[in-house]
Amino acid sequence: MIVSRLKVKNYRNFNEAEIVFNDSLNIFVGDNGQGKTNLMESIYLTSIGRTFRLNSENELIKFNENNSVIAVNLQKSNYNMKIELKLEKNKKKQVLINGVKLDKTSEMIGILNNVIFTPDDMKIVKGSPIERRKFINIDISQIKPKYKYLLNSYKKICTERNMLLKNYYIKAENKEIIGIWNDYLINTGTDIVLYRYEYVNKLKKYAMNIYSDISGNKEEFDLIYLCSFGNIENMDKSEIRSLFHNKISSNFNQELQNKTTMFGPHKDDIIIKINGRECKYFGSQGQQRSAILAIKLAEIEIIREETGEYPILLLDDVLSELDNKRKGFLINYIKGIQTFITTTDDHDLNVLTEKYNKKKFYINEGKIGDIIN
Repeated sequence: MIVSRLKVKNYRNFNEAEIVFNDSLNIFVGDNGQGKTNLMESIYLTSIGRTFRLNSENELIKFNENNSVIAVNLQKSNYNMKIELKLEKNKKKQVLINGVKLDKTSEMIGILNNVIFTPDDMKIVKGSPIERRKFINIDISQIKPKYKYLLNSYKKICTERNMLLKNYYIKAENKEIIGIWNDYLINTGTDIVLYRYEYVNKLKKYAMNIYSDISGNKEEFDLIYLCSFGNIENMDKSEIRSLFHNKISSNFNQELQNKTTMFGPHKDDIIIKINGRECKYFGSQGQQRSAILAIKLAEIEIIREETGEYPILLLDDVLSELDNKRKGFLINYIKGIQTFITTTDDHDLNVLTEKYNKKKFYINEGKIGDIIN
């Protein structure tokens, strides 16, 4: 999978820009606040349909403008494709694939597969369970189209069921229909858990080997899927469903008291361990960075396994977070993968990528300067 061209208009601090990319390595160089990450974000938007930064969609449109357009040309499975994303203030965004408008933005997910690595990804190791659920939800959605539908359904089910729990004693019919919503919750939740369990095990398989290489075979990496309603290891679908059902049944009075759904995929977590100890609490800064690096590179391998093609790799200012050993490991690993890197200082990168086929772009105040040879 290769992104060959990017065009943006009225996007962030760019009036209009067009870039033809190298099919190997592309480096955006410039001071902070000049637009490097904006370009990275625009590519991500055409893959996922939303930003990886905490901004509203209106903020993506250049100041004093009412609309914006982002378009990428890509080669996928020997086919040429074009993804366009159109933004208009206070209106729902539009996505077009080869000129055909999609009914739902979510339909674009999986067309342009990506793995993104930013300094904020350390939250996957050090942050709350919400960060880890968000991470696996995005990943699985790229390779399993049904998964995104299940997540949306499950969110609606939880909302409706929580309303029933809050008003359980107000209307007589609530007592009659709660069982129906329990079944919806259990059936949909079980499917989500199965997808996650399978994905985490694959992630563990690749990340264990990658982490071992990073540490020089001196440390052991482990990844555990923590299901909120019990241990599901080696269980089949019917066994997981039964476990979920029993948990809901035995804790129903407590849920009524708390007026919320207490168990299910919305409460799950992933535990990252180094040498048998939880990395979040006991890992050194170096171990935590090695863990997230191993996880991100494992993502690449899973997408390749599932789709038959490597995803694109987006590295937003992460080299400054890594020591020379980990920088070298990362740069060596990405051979054969189209990669986009942002950096304020390309001195070390020049040395590390001396023999790479690459293009470098100088970004200054929303303008793209001549390619640096």
